[in-house]
Amino acid sequence: MNYCQNCGAKLDSSEIFCHNCGTKIHSQANSGTNSAVNGQKSRFIAGILAILLGSLGIHSFYLGYNSKGIKQLLLWVFFLGWISFIWGIIDAVNIFTGKIAFDAKGMPLSDNI
Repeated sequence: MNYCQNCGAKLDSSEIFCHNCGTKIHSQANSGTNSAVNGQKSRFIAGILAILLGSLGIHSFYLGYNSKGIKQLLLWVFFLGWISFIWGIIDAVNIFTGKIAFDAKGMPLSDNI
């Protein structure tokens, strides 16, 4: 299954333009399963960031949830990290169990590193 690199909509292999945003679809040579090519974020990297730097919201910024990341960062500043640390650990569990399965653009998280 291919996804639009601009908006993350699911695409058929025969589409030339995204039916959602109108962006021209790149050639099949660029639409392989490599997560770096198709724009997918790694579930492993997001989970590790949530464990190590979750209290700062770094994993939320990585996944594109900027407002959530700002809330976690502000929570860390004003409450010395305890509440946002717990939030980061909960997010890590949710990432690794698949409850958080998409980035902010709606693209599924990749199981590749």
